[in-house]
Amino acid sequence: MASWRTGYASAVGTSHIATGVPCQDASGCVVITEPDGSGILIAAVSDGAGSAAHSEKGSRKTVDRFLADFGCLVVKDPSLATLDEPAVMSWLRDLHRDLAESAMAAGHAPSDYACTLLGAVVGPALAVFVQIGDGAIVFREAGSGNYSWVFWPQNGEFANVTNFLTQADFEDAVQIDRTDVPPVELAIFSDGIERLVLDMANRSVHAPALTPIFQWLATTGAPAISNGETPGLLAFLNSDKVNSRTDDDKSLVVATRVSAEGA
Repeated sequence: MASWRTGYASAVGTSHIATGVPCQDASGCVVITEPDGSGILIAAVSDGAGSAAHSEKGSRKTVDRFLADFGCLVVKDPSLATLDEPAVMSWLRDLHRDLAESAMAAGHAPSDYACTLLGAVVGPALAVFVQIGDGAIVFREAGSGNYSWVFWPQNGEFANVTNFLTQADFEDAVQIDRTDVPPVELAIFSDGIERLVLDMANRSVHAPALTPIFQWLATTGAPAISNGETPGLLAFLNSDKVNSRTDDDKSLVVATRVSAEGA
């Protein structure tokens, strides 16, 4: 059975470095290994709103809760049969309340914790994706040489306008997808690198931006399961090549099945 090789990192944007603002992105992933050796991937990225005073707290809480809560669900139900749309929406409502209560307990407004969410739970025979806000989840299925996106970034009429978990009508913006054709490669990223990975005009994935990363991930000697940010990805996100294209914070989670096409 196939497991996963993973990596993730979040890097502060050059504009935030110049103004002394902390990185407002958060990212992470875990792999729950089943007795038969198969792995269930849980991955998430959250981008704190640049206009929110403490959005880095909201994004960190969002990612930590996604990994912990769905990790517990996977242990109880590795088939993911109970992870349907009502279950995901119920969890999102609880997170929405948690963000508001945490903000108010710290003397802040709920909107100060405004953040997006891109999340994935991928088992051997089922995958569930959820998104609110910009950024994207990109994948490749077994036997395919092409990358596809799950949801197109949620952008408003103007640049830098999107949806956040803390807004009153957040449920109207939530997108959930459940598929019985799980990917063999997966990338989740915040809007900081949208224009590096996505062809915005044609609404497609710019494969050359991802292919070298997945090739590196599949062949690297790093552990199959990362316990912290991946130095190689962090270096990539902090590189002149990336920073010349964006001054925003950027997050990237990547995962490839260890046995890839042979799985």
